[in-house]
Amino acid sequence: MRVKVSYLSILRDATGVKEEELQLAEGATVEDLIQALVEKYGERIKKLLTDSVIEDGIMITLDGALLSRAEMKKEIHEGSEVLIGLPPFGG
Repeated sequence: MRVKVSYLSILRDATGVKEEELQLAEGATVEDLIQALVEKYGERIKKLLTDSVIEDGIMITLDGALLSRAEMKKEIHEGSEVLIGLPPFGG
């Protein structure tokens, strides 16, 4: 299935792209997506997405809904949109 992934801030810097479409297996979860990104981008993204997701300010949204660390096993569906990055700061 095809999934659109958009990146903000340091994740955009780590991947070198603003957004991309990825092919995932049917029934893939957010956790599976993160693993696919680590395999694709290696160390430059691994340290940002493993064990530090959510806790270090990295946010992940799935179809506009902000996910907690406990929701990383949530299933992604064909055509879903995922956003990963640091939220914009206001002030």
